[in-house]
Amino acid sequence: MIILKNTLLSLFSFFLISPLLATQVIASDECNAVRTKYQCPSQDQPKHRLHLSFDDGVGSVTPKILDILKRENIKATFLVLGNKVDCKKYKAGSQSHKLCQQRLATLKRIKREGHDIGSHSYEHYHHTKLNPAQLNDTIMRSRQILNPYFTTKPAIFRLPYGDGWFNQKEHPQVMQALKDANFFHLGWEMTAYDWNEKYQHGDQILDNVLGQLCGNGKRGRDGVVLFHDGVFENEHEGRVFTANNLARWIPKMRCVADFKPLLHFKKNLKKK
Repeated sequence: MIILKNTLLSLFSFFLISPLLATQVIASDECNAVRTKYQCPSQDQPKHRLHLSFDDGVGSVTPKILDILKRENIKATFLVLGNKVDCKKYKAGSQSHKLCQQRLATLKRIKREGHDIGSHSYEHYHHTKLNPAQLNDTIMRSRQILNPYFTTKPAIFRLPYGDGWFNQKEHPQVMQALKDANFFHLGWEMTAYDWNEKYQHGDQILDNVLGQLCGNGKRGRDGVVLFHDGVFENEHEGRVFTANNLARWIPKMRCVADFKPLLHFKKNLKKK
């Protein structure tokens, strides 16, 4: 009787605990597969360090992205287009005004939940193609609209397309204009290319990120990765594919990277 009782207890314990064990084994196997596929450091080596950033918002899917980040306990940076939250330009009571108010509420949520916020300019222009007056106007209009929501000193700014940053030797006037406006330009070390429809299938966007992060057998890199929550051509629409898959990608990224806040990488910035 005692043997039977002990056997039953053992079986009960096995079935109670085994789902957890199975999950851990599956997670370990998946992480091993990720390390092998992208030739990442082995489990006993230090992980890469990664920071998520999102451009072109605020968009319709930004709340969904915020839900994921909250659940995963990750702090990200959102580079916001001033024209997406400039609600005064719309007629009060119009559908566009109502949608803008939704985006503005989301912007406030971004700040409330501890993420960093910067400017992506007022319009999504190629800034090297603007004359000095136009350049100053779009930079300063974005500051006027977004100033209450900036989270760092100095405030951060990311140029649309990176135009004026990656080619600053040929066009020094753009970075100088940002400096004159007391902005710190935030570039990126990796890009997801999630704006490109040809990658919006399966895990090709994850492949882009982890391929750069781990280097596919080369040195790899740490730092800021560029995603998108908004679609700059559209008033309200967001990057639906990114939002729908981010929750699935993050655990795989975690196999090889620790998520860090922006100031971990940018020591010259301070919290506002």
